[in-house]
Amino acid sequence: MSGIDLIGIILKGRYCIIEQIGQGGEGSLYLARDMDLGTLWAVKELPMERKKEAKLMRLLEHPVLPKMTDYAEQGEFCYLVMEYIRGKSLRQWLDEGRIFSLEEIMKISLEITEVMIYFHTQKPAVYYGDLKPENVMLTENGRLYLVDLGSAVFGYREKQRICLGTPGYAAPEQREGRMTAASDVYALGKTMAALCGKNKTRYILGNFRFGFLLRKCCRRDEKLRYPDMRTVQNEIQTALGKDIHISVRKGLFLLMMMLSVILIGIFRFSKQSERPLLEKRLTEVTRKYYTDAFLNNSFMDRKKICSETEIELQLLLKDYPETESQRKLLLMLALNGEIQGEEEHAAIYYEQLILYDEDYGEAYGQYGLFLCRNGLQEESIRLWERYRSQWRKGTMEPMEIETLKKWEERRNEKSS
Repeated sequence: MSGIDLIGIILKGRYCIIEQIGQGGEGSLYLARDMDLGTLWAVKELPMERKKEAKLMRLLEHPVLPKMTDYAEQGEFCYLVMEYIRGKSLRQWLDEGRIFSLEEIMKISLEITEVMIYFHTQKPAVYYGDLKPENVMLTENGRLYLVDLGSAVFGYREKQRICLGTPGYAAPEQREGRMTAASDVYALGKTMAALCGKNKTRYILGNFRFGFLLRKCCRRDEKLRYPDMRTVQNEIQTALGKDIHISVRKGLFLLMMMLSVILIGIFRFSKQSERPLLEKRLTEVTRKYYTDAFLNNSFMDRKKICSETEIELQLLLKDYPETESQRKLLLMLALNGEIQGEEEHAAIYYEQLILYDEDYGEAYGQYGLFLCRNGLQEESIRLWERYRSQWRKGTMEPMEIETLKKWEERRNEKSS
């Protein structure tokens, strides 16, 4: 029985199929009228080989899931009768020109993580497999629903199965017939990116933690993603709190810095043998800190000198593309920002260094001390957890012992 043949068919002598309203996963979605009650229902069609899983789906109950009320079989297909949601998918809202704010995107994502945690903690675990804007419904009154469970896979260990999902949203391992919680993490990252639309860069620059979150969700190597939805949920809550919020104006500053880093590739192989040692150049640049003009003048004069130093350090980023040089320069830029009284500048450089060199332990330590100096104890503790999480992977370069001791002392001072 094909999808078009279903129109006008009555299932179980009760549900009259009116029209096809969707296509996704491994089956079609239809609108049906209950001939007994006169109400409308959504009917999901699945191939008969999904019969066992379809029946198990009926046991799933969550506020974000449409309620499943009945089950039917006819021909080569089985059918799930579900609550009909009067709303539009996030894709429809986007196509109609709706612009989601960053706060809206993160709140929507938090609701999605809740239902994903519910799925992943079932026995056996359920992996959704096809998360995308088309499968998330948003009603006029702001109620969110996750629809189309046709691609969901139960985590039976003894058997792999093909679950391609949707190109652009499906994790790479799905093509190999494997799905884990990290596969849904990948799709959530892609969904958040899609909801950003043309504002993606502005949102990342406006909230750098969100940018870090987005990048880590969308890593192609599943081992480099967040391991589970609970961790993602915590990270979203941190980003939503905007503990170190980077304004758009400061974000534009970061963009200029990033563009200068991109230029590294152009100069990478040009006359490297003729360059003076970085230590010598740094000595020349930072010598201003020890002059009378800096030590004995007004705050505004010192601020001006720091601004000039920042520009010179950024130029050095282009001339010295090696990893060790980049680390030293970004740490110097962060310190210069703090001396300048521009804490947001400093935070940007620390986050930039960790984002692109997340195995550099010393960056975490110096950033942690910066947070403690600025009274951001909770943020320092969260950074410590990020450091420990990265350390457990076994790829982290250890920070200096002295830095580690100071960070531990400052955390204990603030918490006591």
